[in-house]
Amino acid sequence: MSQPSRCVVIFSRVNGLPVEVRPILIHKGETRSPAYLALNPLGKVPLLEDTAAAASSSSSGPGPAGPAGGSSCLRLPESAAIMGYLADRFPGQVAEHWYPRADKVHRARVEAALHWYQGNIRAGAAKLSFHKVVAKRLGVPSDERVAADALKTLQLALAALQDVWLGGGARRFMTGDRPCAADLLACCELEQLRMLRAAEHGLDMEVILAPYPQVLAWQQRVRDATAPHYAAAHRVLLAAVAKAPPAGGAGGGGGAAQSKL
Repeated sequence: MSQPSRCVVIFSRVNGLPVEVRPILIHKGETRSPAYLALNPLGKVPLLEDTAAAASSSSSGPGPAGPAGGSSCLRLPESAAIMGYLADRFPGQVAEHWYPRADKVHRARVEAALHWYQGNIRAGAAKLSFHKVVAKRLGVPSDERVAADALKTLQLALAALQDVWLGGGARRFMTGDRPCAADLLACCELEQLRMLRAAEHGLDMEVILAPYPQVLAWQQRVRDATAPHYAAAHRVLLAAVAKAPPAGGAGGGGGAAQSKL
């Protein structure tokens, strides 16, 4: 159910990396369990644990990147950092366009896109879906004012994605003709909007994205470029959407949007 986790899983599978995926059930509190916090004190997912890479002395200590329990493996949080590390760790397997190594200028552009995604696409879409849907399902407080502000942030981000990063349709992906890590993160983030249903929330993913046709076309290009792994990584999300209780007798909702994944 974690957008960044889905992204890292897709990235690993597309590039055929020897990464074992272990599910962590957020809704059951597993990210806050003592066992998980011993691995990642931040209590977030994803987390990469590389048992073959000894943590350097400069990174040792009580933080998530340092060894725990006397082990000397690397424990790395944050999806963008994980993908960058994997690209460097397996240069013979990760295609250059995902996270450039040789072309430092292109790498800088990818990293700029990653930073932009975090404060714009994610800041809007994640907060909107959380305060409209996720918080209520988890039984934690939600705030409609935060949701309204998140929608505004998201709309501005979508306009910038279409007009600036995609060049109004002149660019196939955010940094060039082939997808990069930022494309994957942003696209996975927007899929979370499938949790919204017009009958219950007054808006859904199709309504939000309709004014941005180049974003819709870009989404499909990202899905196609990462098939079949993209769809496989989103099965849990689609199942959660399908199991949502009807809103005002309106049925499951979102069926047409789901079929497009």
